[in-house]
Amino acid sequence: MMHLLLLPALLGAFALPDGLAVDDAVKLAGDITYYGLQAPEEVVPGGTLAVTVYLSSKAPLGADIWSFVHLESKQSACRLVQDEAPSRADDGGITHTVTVSVPKTGPCAKPQRLEIFTGLYKRPRGPRVRVIDPPSAGDRIYAGHVEIVAEDADSDRVAFAPSEMEDDKGDSILRPWRPWIWSVLTAILVALLLAWLVNWREGAAPTPPRGPWEPQTRRERRIVKLLTAVALVVPLLLSVLAALDFVKDDAYISFRVAHNFVRGEGLVFNTGEHLEGITNFLWTLVLVPFEALGLDLFQVAEVLGTGLAIGLLLCMTRISVLINGFGRDLSHLWGGVWLATSSSLGLWSTSGMEQPLAMFLPVASAWLLWRSWSAPPREDDATATRKRRRDGLWSGVLMGLGCLTRPEVHLIGIIMGLPLVVRAIKERRLDRVWVNWAIGLLAVTVPAHAFRLLYYGSLVPNTFYVKTGASELVLLSGLDKLYDMFSFNNLGVLLVLAPLAFASKRRLTEKLVMLAVSLGFMGYIVKVGADEMRWHRLYLPALPFLVMLAALGLQNFVLIVTRLLKRSYAPVALFAAGWIVVLFAAWSSLSFTFTSMGGFNGRGDLSGNYHPDIGKFVTRHDRPGALVAFQDMGSTPYHAPDLNFLDFIGLVDATVAHARYDYGLHAFLATENQRNKPKFNADMREYFWKRNPEWTILTTYVHSSHAKRVSERFAKDPVPKSLGSAVRHNGYQFGIYNKRFEDSYVHVRTWPRSAGYYLSLFRRKDLWEQTPGEVVLDAVPEGIGGVKGELDRGLELLGSEHEREATRKHEFFLTTWWRVPGPMEPDTFFFFHIEAEGFRLPYDAIPGDWMYPADRWEAGQIIENRVLVQLPPRMKPGEYDIYMGVYRRSTGQRLAVVSGPNDGANRVHLGKVTVTPLVPPFDHLIKPTDVDEQRKYPERIIPHGRQPGE
Repeated sequence: MMHLLLLPALLGAFALPDGLAVDDAVKLAGDITYYGLQAPEEVVPGGTLAVTVYLSSKAPLGADIWSFVHLESKQSACRLVQDEAPSRADDGGITHTVTVSVPKTGPCAKPQRLEIFTGLYKRPRGPRVRVIDPPSAGDRIYAGHVEIVAEDADSDRVAFAPSEMEDDKGDSILRPWRPWIWSVLTAILVALLLAWLVNWREGAAPTPPRGPWEPQTRRERRIVKLLTAVALVVPLLLSVLAALDFVKDDAYISFRVAHNFVRGEGLVFNTGEHLEGITNFLWTLVLVPFEALGLDLFQVAEVLGTGLAIGLLLCMTRISVLINGFGRDLSHLWGGVWLATSSSLGLWSTSGMEQPLAMFLPVASAWLLWRSWSAPPREDDATATRKRRRDGLWSGVLMGLGCLTRPEVHLIGIIMGLPLVVRAIKERRLDRVWVNWAIGLLAVTVPAHAFRLLYYGSLVPNTFYVKTGASELVLLSGLDKLYDMFSFNNLGVLLVLAPLAFASKRRLTEKLVMLAVSLGFMGYIVKVGADEMRWHRLYLPALPFLVMLAALGLQNFVLIVTRLLKRSYAPVALFAAGWIVVLFAAWSSLSFTFTSMGGFNGRGDLSGNYHPDIGKFVTRHDRPGALVAFQDMGSTPYHAPDLNFLDFIGLVDATVAHARYDYGLHAFLATENQRNKPKFNADMREYFWKRNPEWTILTTYVHSSHAKRVSERFAKDPVPKSLGSAVRHNGYQFGIYNKRFEDSYVHVRTWPRSAGYYLSLFRRKDLWEQTPGEVVLDAVPEGIGGVKGELDRGLELLGSEHEREATRKHEFFLTTWWRVPGPMEPDTFFFFHIEAEGFRLPYDAIPGDWMYPADRWEAGQIIENRVLVQLPPRMKPGEYDIYMGVYRRSTGQRLAVVSGPNDGANRVHLGKVTVTPLVPPFDHLIKPTDVDEQRKYPERIIPHGRQPGE
């Protein structure tokens, strides 16, 4: 009715194009109405398209209300965004046209359909204007679509009415899935046809197992073992080596919990906080003894991960033999070869995380359980009966351990246990194998979960509250994630092959379990909606089951077609074709891993820089129990082992996690509950100020379009203001970078990890204004040696000290002592050059290891400048000279060296350092934090006054 009353006014204000009508509209909050959109039918890569949005508003839109237009593909990563301020028509009618450019290269360069979404939002980075009737997921209106074509685009403009697009919404979700759906249906029909042909040609007898052929002689067994090792282990190692430089920061969460357990603080992330911030309980326990021995947990995890992956492949091979038999064609290795080259398996086997264990345990459990079903029990064979029962028990134990490795593995346990329940009901008896399986499972899970409930006060890990959300957008994002997974390493082909596994009825229960696990985890992916970690990590526990099912399907196809053809050449030709298919898929996956990870380039990003360096820095300059606020709960906290952390994201912080959950905010997905974000941020700011951390680390992401300009500006003046507005706009940090923060905290230093990624450290102002006792000494230390000298303006170098050897990619302390003449300019920097022919490592720092700028100096003070120099990966073993000097950052002018070993460029030669090779496993990949080494004068550090648990 309201639309009809507005009709005369609107007709006078602006004309709607044909196809749009005033009474066909979408109502938004604030008395705003959307009538539709007009766009061209087609566009070519490199072209532009004009999208016109038709709106009305009873009141003039505020200057902070902007329009957005999103063009997104369901078939690729193509996504185009255009935000602009809409026109401000006084008569209420708004005709807003935006021009969008389509790139010539990248994911948008291929022919595909782009869905158009539009809406309004409040700047800067504020909530979207709510879509009321009909409601829309994420307060985005599904507004239209345009086709990207290779050439000869039809530029005719089309009007998309709201009612038309509402009817098309479901079809737009289903459209990209149609090829996969038809492929699976076709595979099901082929499987039914093959099964019918076998029954028609050979009667109703079930398809017999492979063979018969087993290696009989010692030579045959040796050959089979060698071929198995070559076929499985070699491709796996190639995949692992290609991904070896991948390190996931989240692995350090488990490492820190293990470290705290060894220290006697318990299975906790922060001392005194009984919070389960991990989802890999068993994996963390596995790491504890290695941490106690002082071993490098990353190298331990790499060895364990690779060993578990090999065990996984061997168990898969045994299951394949169990179901389809053993043949000279070695097709029972197909599934193992396929998985051995999986990019996901190679990547996550060396990530330091629990994925290899979560994959191995369920598959090993399935093999033992299904092996116990291989033959009916014989009452006169006591040995075989005991073996079956033992297999059942150990299968249950392994499944229970799997449940403790990842929470979602419980789903596999339920699916594997269902056939046992069904059999028990059907046969009206409890077989001891089944009883033993349940005993093994419960004997592990019940005590462990009881401990977790008593120790942590919850059966749900804290991360649950951070990574879940009840929203249609979560499900839609999950569908997109699943679609991406089908394209990744051609995993969708596995699902297409899976129905062929059922062309034979042999071991039907086992195959149904594999199918249920495979499909169940696909549903889990959709429900979770997002995984911030790459290459589909969350599906990994189910991936071996899908791979085995697909390999069995390919085997069945070859076997059945061979039998139907009844030609002498058929077995050789068809099994050779099967091997070609498998090897092509394996090569494709391995090539993807090699290309994506930069080849066999070693651990290029494992130098102890950035996050570890931050952890060691705050350890040097604060006492145990100090509180640090940060969003990256990984390497930095691990390298600051006796400090506590406030987690902006909430993974290891109960207050933040529960607030996210209560407000319906998913940490890694934007949903319609983003409208609650301002209230959440306000609450969390109060929480931040209540905790009042001694240190705060703010992460700044700079858009690629501004990265070059920002990095150049930052190089001249390395302070937060050089980062522009980006420093305020990290959505995880509660909006704390405001006037109150600037009045309460002082910037210490910023680590520029890349042109678009900065880590800025701030010190609480009341602590910063005190004199840092670990830097400003009461007297000249006794026995100092090294180089002495004098610089211009009365700055006196009293001595120096540095380590003579340093391990490649590690670090070393470089210390100089100074008597200062009094205050100097605040941009006075100490610089160090560590160089050899053709190489220079520069290290510039504010005096006193960044903690005592020159404008705070007092005449006669003794300052110890003890800096930790990180050695980058490009720095090769060899001997290097160390030079240092003093300069002003704003002018580049160096202070003259009045006396001492001057190299002629106003640099003092401090000596030499020899960089020695890093030799795993004897050397840690990243040098761990020795708190006693970091804190040279622990009693002189300013007390923070924080009580344990505050």
